[in-house]
Amino acid sequence: MIIQHLHQHYCAQNWNLVEHYIKDAVQHGDDYSIEQVKVYVLSGAWILLVILDEDKNTHGALTVSFENGANNRTAIITTLGGKTVVNKKLFEQVCNIVKNYGATRVQCYARDSAARLYQHVGFSKKATLMEYKL
Repeated sequence: MIIQHLHQHYCAQNWNLVEHYIKDAVQHGDDYSIEQVKVYVLSGAWILLVILDEDKNTHGALTVSFENGANNRTAIITTLGGKTVVNKKLFEQVCNIVKNYGATRVQCYARDSAARLYQHVGFSKKATLMEYKL
């Protein structure tokens, strides 16, 4: 499988190929809806990466935002959906793509079950996010 960056100009006409993967990813949180993710991608605020097999069939998708800090440019995986999409080969491809955007590190928020998967590709637990809704 390969990961292909889908340029902003082609996201609208190909959204139907990835929408259900993104929808599965956003259902686990309340930070944004599928409609809001689409706006971020179509406006260019986030990039869309599509997971394809050799025959160009879609198997998953992820979105990435970027944050500039004093010492790093962080690529943040904002959504990730699909089956069997967390492996070292695919993660190396993600790293190469975000490096081309100037990223010096990759981060993501994850539920405990997903965090265990991410550890298999080299992520390390940096912190536990706690939240109190007002």
